[in-house]
Amino acid sequence: MPVPKIKFKSDAVVDSSFSPQNLVNLLLENRGILGQDKQAFLAPPSPTSESIGLKLQKADRLIRQAIKGNLPILIYGDYDVDGITATALLWQALTKLRANVYPFIPDRQTDGYGFKADSFLRVQRQKNLIFRLLITVDNGIVAQPEFNRLKSQKLQILVVDHHLPGHPKLKVNAKVHSTKLAASGLAWFLANRFTKTADQGLAALGTVADSMPLTGVNRNLVFHGLNSLRVNPNPGLKKLIETCGLKPDSLSAYDLGFVLGPRINAVGRLSNPTDALRLICCQNPRQASQFAATLNSFNQDRQQLQSDMLDLAKVIQKQQSDQNKLVFVSHSKFHPGVIGLIASRLTDEYYLPSVIISEAENIAKGSCRSIPEINIIEVLREYSDLFVDLGGHAAAAGFSIESKNIPILKKKLTSHLNLMLQSHDQTPSIEVDSLMKLSAVTLKNIYALQSLEPFGLGNPKPLFLFKNLKIISKRIIGSSFDHLKLKLDDPLTPSVENIGTDAIAFRMAELTEKLVVGQSVDLIAQISSNTWNGTTFPQLVVSKILL
Repeated sequence: MPVPKIKFKSDAVVDSSFSPQNLVNLLLENRGILGQDKQAFLAPPSPTSESIGLKLQKADRLIRQAIKGNLPILIYGDYDVDGITATALLWQALTKLRANVYPFIPDRQTDGYGFKADSFLRVQRQKNLIFRLLITVDNGIVAQPEFNRLKSQKLQILVVDHHLPGHPKLKVNAKVHSTKLAASGLAWFLANRFTKTADQGLAALGTVADSMPLTGVNRNLVFHGLNSLRVNPNPGLKKLIETCGLKPDSLSAYDLGFVLGPRINAVGRLSNPTDALRLICCQNPRQASQFAATLNSFNQDRQQLQSDMLDLAKVIQKQQSDQNKLVFVSHSKFHPGVIGLIASRLTDEYYLPSVIISEAENIAKGSCRSIPEINIIEVLREYSDLFVDLGGHAAAAGFSIESKNIPILKKKLTSHLNLMLQSHDQTPSIEVDSLMKLSAVTLKNIYALQSLEPFGLGNPKPLFLFKNLKIISKRIIGSSFDHLKLKLDDPLTPSVENIGTDAIAFRMAELTEKLVVGQSVDLIAQISSNTWNGTTFPQLVVSKILL
């Protein structure tokens, strides 16, 4: 991958003269947080539905009528973290009111993406019930054709979804919709209409795992949800946190998105996603331990499968024209549960939109990831006649397609994106907050940055450029020997400040042969701390070594 273009958010140089408060003020200014907004950012208030104009009255009335009449209710969720946590939130809230309510998490391969009338009817047969209220969560906003198939059911429908609306226009009894929140956030606000103990930790988990911007009401949700998880996680998540080796009292948004989230997702990628719902809703610690172990095991399988499939995808991609502005890889060996992960990795590597398809005899499954310049769902909707199913966001989408139409889709998308991106520079850019001197990497400054948490999309962890650092030592570490550990010094600082600083470069062990002790390097890194044998010291977490 080429050396990224560096964009500075500030021309300041952070050195030992910067106080921790000055550093925080600089970072707030870089994020456009000024004046009275600072207080709300540093001390996020409790989230309210009114703050984003969320209208819940119709949904509230519909649910209460069903509960009053003891009518069977089905919550039709989704198989990812957001859909599972949203389903759990509503099921728990309505169960407390003794509602006649059942949760359903669709199977990725059997039921596919989005609401399916056939799946709904199958559940009815299995339960030997006639549902009178259907609540879709994290899906349904583009399901009008499927809803039309249920007209004879005398069914009331409530859609709780955050995806982009499609055509035809949705005609249901009520909807709770906003693209500003994850489905778990919407479900949490709705659940609060029925109980004051709705699990905000679940809303935080779904919000982070679904890559929602951690600004505004999402920041408030995640800030307070993390506090809830640190103090009093539900039994299922408590066991999963323990299984992952995390410390509950220091749980971060990173842990939600990159440690807990992948384990909840993994079971839905490779097996029955209902096991993840069972974990989250479980009240028995022994059963929770069993479910947590199951999720952890599936995540290990997912990691190996993803690695193998990614290697295959790269081989196929290298055989194609490097002039195209689209990564389009299709193969029967791709497992449909990991194609989204492969698409994401290839988009990161090539800085191009990616389409990965798991081929099948009749209906193939596809997943897409995009770059900021391309709204991938809008592009795909121009060829909606080719798809069996289609849904998603500007940055990510999923679809089903008849296998015979794959070559047609490839030709049309490639032509379309080659035109749209004909002047596109595939050299990615990376934003850094400022230039920093090694002398500013202190525990006081590192602790001061904690006031800006939770970090995530929309509020990234601060990045700094360090120039002309001398390599004192280097070594490869990690159980798989894939991480690089450096000790660095800044020869230009006064000797009293000239203390070597550790740096960890995850998954960069292959660079060790290009680095020589005594060499000077520039790098982009976060500032962090590490505790070893009871002693805490500053360290850099390297994002890029600029060679």
